Amino acid sequence: MGNRKKYGLNFLLIAGFTAGVLWFCLKDNLTAVMGMMSQIQILWLILTVLLLILYQGSIGWVLTRITRGTQPRYRLTQGVLNTVIAGFFHGITPSASGGQFAQVYVFRKQGVGLSEAAGILWLEFIVYQAVMLLVTLALILLRLPYFYSRYSQFFALVLIGFVLNSAVIVGLWALARYPRFYTWVSTTGLNLAVRVHLIHDREGAMVRLQEQLNRFEAETRQFSRKKKLLVQLVLGNIVRLVLYYSVPVFCARTLGIALDLPMVLDMITLASFVATVNAFIPIPGASGGTEATFVLMFSTILGTLSATSVMLLWRTATYVLPMAAGALSFLWVRGRKQV
Repeated sequence: MGNRKKYGLNFLLIAGFTAGVLWFCLKDNLTAVMGMMSQIQILWLILTVLLLILYQGSIGWVLTRITRGTQPRYRLTQGVLNTVIAGFFHGITPSASGGQFAQVYVFRKQGVGLSEAAGILWLEFIVYQAVMLLVTLALILLRLPYFYSRYSQFFALVLIGFVLNSAVIVGLWALARYPRFYTWVSTTGLNLAVRVHLIHDREGAMVRLQEQLNRFEAETRQFSRKKKLLVQLVLGNIVRLVLYYSVPVFCARTLGIALDLPMVLDMITLASFVATVNAFIPIPGASGGTEATFVLMFSTILGTLSATSVMLLWRTATYVLPMAAGALSFLWVRGRKQV
């Protein structure tokens, strides 16, 4: 009952923030936006759907490759199903915090043990986080002078998001590599967090920190023994990110918006910026902030009307439809017997 109330509140937050941003974006040009939406190109719409299927499949493939290290008979369809359900719980929990718990549940239904599932998800998280940082950094450096001059008002947010995303991997690496840093975090750092009421249970936080560090060390050691797998996972995650960052391009073409190659590259880069900024929006699904950030950034190259229209289609494709698919998939899995 408590979880139902919590998820119900999250849905209300999602609906409330989204409705507020949509009202602000559409209040002056609703008719024009609806006019653009009515000009959808069916062929590009089909291609957009196929792109989204490939995107979900790429995530499922990465998860499947890792899982087969201990479960050789684990199927790609199982990995994709796990991924789709994780997307639903990522979308309804603050800071996407519920996805991995749902994945552990699905893994257990699929016959994967709790300890194995935790290791698989840690490995997947480490690789994805590292690749995302490298891809985002490459996109930033590739167009740094242009984007800094044109998007200087957003660049501080992008850099903050990049730093926050980097802090997890860099922090874990530093904890494992430098004993003095670990000692400082486990004493002074935790004491300071308790003093400012960021942490209420110091001993519990210490146990969780040690568990995460042990898991991180175990998974990094596994990397050193499986270099072929590491290369495959890196390439798989690069494909995953390129597919996701390309969705706004396909949405724009679906609405009949003409794009040249520089605009395509700019839109892919802006999509990575939006994802980076959204990483520190704590609202479930980053609702409200995602839509506003997208329109603000993309309006600089598409104009407000086109950016708003593309945002509606993009948000439907990357959030609403996956949420619906994830909810239905979870209900189906929940009704099945454990393998």
